[in-house]
Amino acid sequence: MTATASGARREQHNVLFLAEVINVNDGIATYCLTLAEGLKQRGVSVHLLSGPIKSDERSRHKRVQMEQVFADWRAFDGMKRFPKIALIREIAAYIRAHDIKVINTHGLGMLFLGKALSLMTGARFVGTYHPSLIGGLESVKKSASQKFSRHQELFLRLFFPHRLIVLSDQSVDFIRQHHIPQRERVVKVMGGTSLDHFYPPAPAQREAARASFGFAPTDIVCILAARLAWNKGHDLLIKAVRDLRERHPEYGFKCLFIGSGGADREAEIKALAHQGEADADTFRFVGFVKDVRDAMWASDVAVLPSRFEGFAISMVEAMATGLVPIRTPAGGATDQIVDGETGYIVPFEDSDALGAAILALADPVRRTEWATRNAERARKLFGIEPMVEQIMALYGLSPARAD
Repeated sequence: MTATASGARREQHNVLFLAEVINVNDGIATYCLTLAEGLKQRGVSVHLLSGPIKSDERSRHKRVQMEQVFADWRAFDGMKRFPKIALIREIAAYIRAHDIKVINTHGLGMLFLGKALSLMTGARFVGTYHPSLIGGLESVKKSASQKFSRHQELFLRLFFPHRLIVLSDQSVDFIRQHHIPQRERVVKVMGGTSLDHFYPPAPAQREAARASFGFAPTDIVCILAARLAWNKGHDLLIKAVRDLRERHPEYGFKCLFIGSGGADREAEIKALAHQGEADADTFRFVGFVKDVRDAMWASDVAVLPSRFEGFAISMVEAMATGLVPIRTPAGGATDQIVDGETGYIVPFEDSDALGAAILALADPVRRTEWATRNAERARKLFGIEPMVEQIMALYGLSPARAD
């Protein structure tokens, strides 16, 4: 323990995050950043060792945020499922030199490395499961409903951590359906967000936000804030809104797409959206933004027709700003939405059901009432503090405190 200038005494805890890759513009990076910020406020020094860092000029602001919150961030080319012995030894030496007490791997691919380092150093080993899918549309559709292969299941059994953190009921069920003796070590800790930053706008703030995007007061704006990838279901929302536009021209339905992706995927999704003269006005692609709050303040409904998901922090942010959510029953949906009371959970691959849910929320009375419910629900369940408290308990750490 060391004494502070005010006479309070704080115990320094050191935690190591391990990740195979950091894609600065995706939800996993946001989760790690938010958790690290919350831990830092509790006296925990978080170090990050990762594989390649993927970022560009659009995500530079977020990368700077991450560099500022982590006590140290180093990238290694050889960070993979089974790294070379030399890298394992180098990281073990790093853990000892920095008095790391807890290793938190992010992604199941890091379990072998986390287990090896825990055995070598005595640090507690906690894993976090971040399910995701990448690839073309057809491969994503095929993979979305698949269980772990026998090899993946064996890998998980052999290198299971002291605790495996998942973020949703769906992920708990998915892990526990496999033949894994350690299934009771799976613990759900829902993701949180900054409720000081994400909150419902005042009328003037909403008016200014909508004006900045050129939306009319009567437009019904659907926002999909997620990486541009087929897994997120952009194609389903595009089809649903295009059909609504034709059948209900009396409503000014618009879509606001926030996020970026690989160049090929971005081009494919934009080409699907922009096929007619009216499409450019209906489907707006903004790209990656350093702060999504203004886009949410300009919107009415948050839509995420994912084929597979871990939790979707963006939907929590949307709820906190007073948006009404519509989701498929992917990870986090039942944790976030009370179906038919605060939003809608629609079937996978069903653009008609998605369109019907959006149309139901064209009713301003329902939308206003449910917006209030969502802001209250987010404030009750999805703050950063409850997430950090639960994870510190799983780490076996107590928060720094004044004597």
